[in-house]
Amino acid sequence: MKLSDLNPGEHATISEVGQLSLPSVVKRKLLSMGITPNTSFLMIRKAPMGSGLELDIRGSKLCMRRDLADVIDVERVEVEKANA
Repeated sequence: MKLSDLNPGEHATISEVGQLSLPSVVKRKLLSMGITPNTSFLMIRKAPMGSGLELDIRGSKLCMRRDLADVIDVERVEVEKANA
């Protein structure tokens, strides 16, 4: 599934970044922001009109346009809630 398909509050792991046709400069930018394979993250929220989204990844908050999120493949992860 694509990163842009996740809903707020869902956890996922990045499985693949970019497509073959994606310019290498864009791939490097994503990698420099911590968007690397096997990295876990939390989808915090989406913009009201769906143009962007916010992630909690590697201890940082990251905002991303939807078109970039459309080229990142992820796998949804179920996270158990601790009973407190």
